[in-house]
Amino acid sequence: MVSNFFLIVNILILLSLIIIGVIGFKYYLSFKKEKLLEEQRKKNEEEKFSEFKKEMTSKFESVATSYNSFSNKITKDITDSFTRYEENVKNFNEKVQKMEQSQENLTKIFSNVKKFGTAAEFSLASLLKDLLSPSQYIPNARIKPDTTGTVEFAIRLPKDVLVAVDSFFPVSQLEKIKDADELKDKKLSADARRKLASAIDTKASSINELYIDPPKTAPFGVVYLPTESLFFEACNYRDPKTKEPLIHTLYREYNINILGPTTLSVFLQTLHWGYESVQISQKSKKIYDDLQNLKFNFVNHMKLIEEIYRNANLTMKKIDEAGKSGRSITNVLANIEEPDTIEINPETNPKNLKVLK
Repeated sequence: MVSNFFLIVNILILLSLIIIGVIGFKYYLSFKKEKLLEEQRKKNEEEKFSEFKKEMTSKFESVATSYNSFSNKITKDITDSFTRYEENVKNFNEKVQKMEQSQENLTKIFSNVKKFGTAAEFSLASLLKDLLSPSQYIPNARIKPDTTGTVEFAIRLPKDVLVAVDSFFPVSQLEKIKDADELKDKKLSADARRKLASAIDTKASSINELYIDPPKTAPFGVVYLPTESLFFEACNYRDPKTKEPLIHTLYREYNINILGPTTLSVFLQTLHWGYESVQISQKSKKIYDDLQNLKFNFVNHMKLIEEIYRNANLTMKKIDEAGKSGRSITNVLANIEEPDTIEINPETNPKNLKVLK
């Protein structure tokens, strides 16, 4: 009984040892598998890290190359920018010098009218040169042969009719108006504007007296004011008593048009278009006259053709009659025979019997 008990116990122990061995062996296999997996994972991680390291190294090298290229480009761009900046500064300095020279030239112009002429004349000459051909205006034109004065420019119209154009630039009067406006003195400002209007009136009167001589010239002249501010002052001024605008007064009394840079351009373009229109009208009239002559000649030509046609019909009729007569004569001649071959038959034709000897 006891031996059986020990046998059973031993069997149970043996089974337990076997189970423990099997479990241990499984654990060992699992541990070894996990170790292999861990080693494989580490190996994969090392390979991935190595690839990542290589990729990062390549990218760093690429970034370094790009940075070097970008740095070189930036350096070049900065250098070019500084070079352009220096050139711009140099150009600016040159322009400043040119402006200073221009200012000196203007100072000379305003300070020495006889030597350098007036700015108004330069402005007027520039406008005429841009808008008209050289054959359409005359500089320093002598209008009246019995006078020594010459108008600055004379615009040439068809049939050699001239339009006198003279510039006027009262700088001192403009300065007085400017000073009065800065002082805000209404009385002084009105007096300065009145003196300016009087100066323009005197200029218009002299142009009317010296440079308007119909039919050699047009019955009107032009006073050119070279700045828009001066033209504005002239257009805005009204007579204190009659309230009539200055430009209307001058045209009514002296037949003088007051024009500024813009209005003179329009005026010149209008004259130019009028000049072209007159030429076109003259050419159209000539074409019309030629067509009328052609019409008259064509009518006469058709009458002559009709007469030729009638004569031709009459001639054809005469020719036809002559043809008929010729054919009759030909037939008669064709019927003529030799005398020996003529047969005499008194019975058939006793009246035509002839005796030949």
